[in-house]
Amino acid sequence: MVGTHTANTKYVVSRSRCTIGTSLARIEASTCSMARPWKRRPHPIRGGSSHEVDGASHHLRARILCFVNTTELPRIVAGYAIETRPCDVCRNPIPRGSPEYDIGFSGLAFRLDADCYAIWTEEMLRSSSQPKSA
Repeated sequence: MVGTHTANTKYVVSRSRCTIGTSLARIEASTCSMARPWKRRPHPIRGGSSHEVDGASHHLRARILCFVNTTELPRIVAGYAIETRPCDVCRNPIPRGSPEYDIGFSGLAFRLDADCYAIWTEEMLRSSSQPKSA
Protein backbone atom coordinates (compact mmCIF):
# COMPACT_ATOMS: atom_id res chain seq x y z
CA MET A 1 0.00 0.00 0.00
CA VAL A 2 2.84 2.40 0.87
CA GLY A 3 4.64 1.59 -2.42
CA THR A 4 1.52 2.37 -4.45
CA HIS A 5 1.03 5.66 -2.63
CA THR A 6 4.65 6.67 -3.31
CA ALA A 7 4.39 5.76 -7.00
CA ASN A 8 1.13 7.69 -7.31
CA THR A 9 2.69 10.74 -5.64
CA LYS A 10 5.69 10.62 -7.98
CA TYR A 11 3.35 10.46 -10.97
CA VAL A 12 1.31 13.44 -9.73
CA VAL A 13 4.48 15.46 -9.08
CA SER A 14 5.90 14.71 -12.55
CA ARG A 15 2.58 15.62 -14.23
CA SER A 16 2.43 18.86 -12.21
CA ARG A 17 5.95 19.82 -13.29
CA CYS A 18 5.05 19.12 -16.91
CA THR A 19 1.89 21.26 -16.64
CA ILE A 20 3.78 24.09 -14.95
CA GLY A 21 6.47 23.99 -17.66
CA THR A 22 3.83 24.15 -20.39
CA SER A 23 2.05 27.02 -18.63
CA LEU A 24 5.29 28.97 -18.26
CA ALA A 25 6.03 28.55 -21.97
CA ARG A 26 2.55 29.84 -22.85
CA ILE A 27 2.88 32.81 -20.51
CA GLU A 28 6.29 33.67 -22.01
CA ALA A 29 4.91 33.46 -25.55
CA SER A 30 1.93 35.67 -24.75
CA THR A 31 4.16 38.19 -22.97
CA CYS A 32 6.40 38.40 -26.05
CA SER A 33 3.43 39.00 -28.32
CA MET A 34 2.11 41.71 -25.99
CA ALA A 35 5.51 43.37 -25.83
CA ARG A 36 5.72 43.51 -29.64
CA PRO A 37 2.18 44.24 -30.86
CA TRP A 38 3.39 45.75 -34.14
CA LYS A 39 4.21 42.24 -35.32
CA ARG A 40 0.50 41.55 -35.75
CA ARG A 41 -0.63 42.17 -39.30
CA PRO A 42 -4.20 43.04 -40.22
CA HIS A 43 -6.32 40.66 -42.22
CA PRO A 44 -6.62 41.77 -45.83
CA ILE A 45 -9.83 43.61 -46.68
CA ARG A 46 -11.51 41.87 -49.58
CA GLY A 47 -14.78 42.04 -51.40
CA GLY A 48 -16.83 44.89 -52.77
CA SER A 49 -17.65 45.60 -56.35
CA SER A 50 -14.72 45.86 -58.70
CA HIS A 51 -16.74 46.89 -61.78
CA GLU A 52 -16.86 50.56 -60.74
CA VAL A 53 -13.92 52.36 -62.31
CA ASP A 54 -14.77 55.74 -60.73
CA GLY A 55 -15.46 54.12 -57.37
CA ALA A 56 -12.06 52.42 -57.22
CA SER A 57 -10.47 55.45 -55.57
CA HIS A 58 -13.41 55.70 -53.17
CA HIS A 59 -13.03 52.04 -52.16
CA LEU A 60 -9.29 52.48 -51.68
CA ARG A 61 -9.85 55.51 -49.44
CA ALA A 62 -12.45 53.58 -47.46
CA ARG A 63 -9.94 50.79 -46.88
CA ILE A 64 -7.24 53.27 -45.89
CA LEU A 65 -9.58 54.89 -43.34
CA CYS A 66 -9.46 51.59 -41.44
CA PHE A 67 -5.76 52.28 -40.81
CA VAL A 68 -6.11 55.93 -39.71
CA ASN A 69 -5.47 56.52 -36.00
CA THR A 70 -5.20 60.11 -34.81
CA THR A 71 -4.95 59.26 -31.10
CA GLU A 72 -1.27 58.26 -31.21
CA LEU A 73 1.84 58.86 -33.27
CA PRO A 74 2.68 56.13 -35.77
CA ARG A 75 6.03 54.40 -35.99
CA ILE A 76 7.00 54.65 -39.67
CA VAL A 77 9.87 52.76 -41.25
CA ALA A 78 10.47 53.64 -44.90
CA GLY A 79 12.75 51.67 -47.14
CA TYR A 80 13.04 49.67 -50.31
CA ALA A 81 11.38 46.28 -50.55
CA ILE A 82 13.83 43.42 -50.18
CA GLU A 83 11.30 40.86 -51.36
CA THR A 84 7.99 41.07 -53.19
CA ARG A 85 5.15 41.31 -50.68
CA PRO A 86 1.62 42.70 -51.01
CA CYS A 87 0.43 46.10 -49.82
CA ASP A 88 -1.95 45.61 -46.90
CA VAL A 89 -4.50 48.04 -48.40
CA CYS A 90 -4.66 47.45 -52.16
CA ARG A 91 -3.13 43.93 -52.07
CA ASN A 92 -0.97 44.79 -55.11
CA PRO A 93 2.53 43.32 -54.88
CA ILE A 94 5.29 45.73 -53.89
CA PRO A 95 8.11 44.78 -56.27
CA ARG A 96 11.61 44.25 -55.00
CA GLY A 97 13.49 47.57 -54.90
CA SER A 98 10.32 49.70 -54.76
CA PRO A 99 9.61 52.00 -51.81
CA GLU A 100 7.58 50.45 -49.01
CA TYR A 101 6.39 51.86 -45.72
CA ASP A 102 5.95 49.81 -42.55
CA ILE A 103 3.63 51.70 -40.23
CA GLY A 104 2.87 50.66 -36.68
CA PHE A 105 0.59 51.78 -33.92
CA SER A 106 0.40 50.19 -30.47
CA GLY A 107 -2.03 47.50 -31.61
CA LEU A 108 -1.68 47.41 -35.38
CA ALA A 109 1.03 47.22 -38.02
CA PHE A 110 0.69 47.38 -41.78
CA ARG A 111 2.73 47.74 -44.96
CA LEU A 112 1.91 50.21 -47.73
CA ASP A 113 3.18 50.89 -51.22
CA ALA A 114 4.02 54.46 -52.27
CA ASP A 115 0.56 55.25 -53.72
CA CYS A 116 -1.36 53.98 -50.70
CA TYR A 117 1.10 55.73 -48.37
CA ALA A 118 0.38 59.07 -50.08
CA ILE A 119 -3.37 58.59 -49.61
CA TRP A 120 -2.85 57.41 -46.02
CA THR A 121 -0.87 60.56 -45.13
CA GLU A 122 -3.60 62.73 -46.70
CA GLU A 123 -6.27 60.97 -44.63
CA MET A 124 -4.17 61.19 -41.44
CA LEU A 125 -3.69 64.93 -41.96
CA ARG A 126 -7.36 65.44 -42.83
CA SER A 127 -8.51 63.49 -39.76
CA SER A 128 -6.15 65.29 -37.39
CA SER A 129 -7.16 68.74 -38.68
CA GLN A 130 -10.92 68.13 -38.27
CA PRO A 131 -12.38 69.59 -35.07
CA LYS A 132 -13.24 67.02 -32.43
CA SER A 133 -16.99 66.64 -31.90
CA ALA A 134 -18.20 66.66 -28.32
